[in-house]
Amino acid sequence: MKKVFVDEFSVGREIDSIFLVRDKKLKKTQHDKPFLDLNLIDKTGKVNAKLWEKRDDQSYVERVYESFGKNDFVRVTGRVESYRESNQLNVDTIELVDDEDVELSDFQPTGERNPDEMVKEFVKINDGIKNPHIKKLIASFFKDNGFMSKFKTAPAAKKLHQAYLGGLMEHTLNLVNIAIALADYYPFVNRDLLICGALFHDIGKMEELDYVRSFDYSDTGRLLGHIFIGAEMVKEKIDKIDDFPKTLSDMILHMILSHHGELQFGSPVLPAIPEAIILHQIDNMDAKVWGFLGEMERSIDVDGNWTKYSNVYNRFIYKGDTSFGIESDDDSNRKDTRKKKRSALSLFDDE
Repeated sequence: MKKVFVDEFSVGREIDSIFLVRDKKLKKTQHDKPFLDLNLIDKTGKVNAKLWEKRDDQSYVERVYESFGKNDFVRVTGRVESYRESNQLNVDTIELVDDEDVELSDFQPTGERNPDEMVKEFVKINDGIKNPHIKKLIASFFKDNGFMSKFKTAPAAKKLHQAYLGGLMEHTLNLVNIAIALADYYPFVNRDLLICGALFHDIGKMEELDYVRSFDYSDTGRLLGHIFIGAEMVKEKIDKIDDFPKTLSDMILHMILSHHGELQFGSPVLPAIPEAIILHQIDNMDAKVWGFLGEMERSIDVDGNWTKYSNVYNRFIYKGDTSFGIESDDDSNRKDTRKKKRSALSLFDDE
């Protein structure tokens, strides 16, 4: 059976394909008749689906509801209809599918950059670290196969920025490269410390987020949060390195704990050293740039040059052409990359 992706849907099209259940609810109509309300996803997007009661089988909807759960794969047949100017799938049949019958790559959005190539960049960056303690700390993570396996696949967020497999590594590499550039601009900062903070600031997201199928928060993530988790991960590695300076350890942990910049944004402490305030600013910048692109993607079908109003950023965002008709080859490549990346940024948004 050929996979039909959500972004291929058109009104009137008959569908017979496999999807991942993002969530499901058993509801009732105004006439007290049960129906199943579903959100189905694949790597290209999300579609709402409805399964209605059958006249000759009044318990059909309840039986179907009990036959699968959230994050299960299901084979769905039905017809695409239009509801409130959006596609909706009117379901005829839905049945559970075994994992071995599913091509997982159809359901997990990925970034454009090769994770192994990004690892090579990180290794090269660590080769340039002069502080022997920081060099050992970074190497201890890179030699940890379990850590690297998760680091290469983890998303940077559930939905707001770089919400795709490999997004965390890409976001981290962005920050490390920006940190290197700023260390040259601000020669009084500790370059190695700034790089170290940028590298480890978000590693707790590997445990905060559950991304085996759809993207959501893990129980540990909701209970502890990625800032605390990340600081604990780094502290465990530091404790295994002989004669690691206590003050340097405190500085590295301070950068992780303060990188959100404000107490109300989840940081238990405020940035108190130049390296920490730089890290907070570049992290905020990278996240917001990609967050803007996500808002632009969610408004791709909105007429005109502006997005719909963003409740996240409390503004409309201009999505028109900013090249003014003058583009270099680099400009064209950047716009093409932006277009590709945007397609993965908003797949798993909540309603």
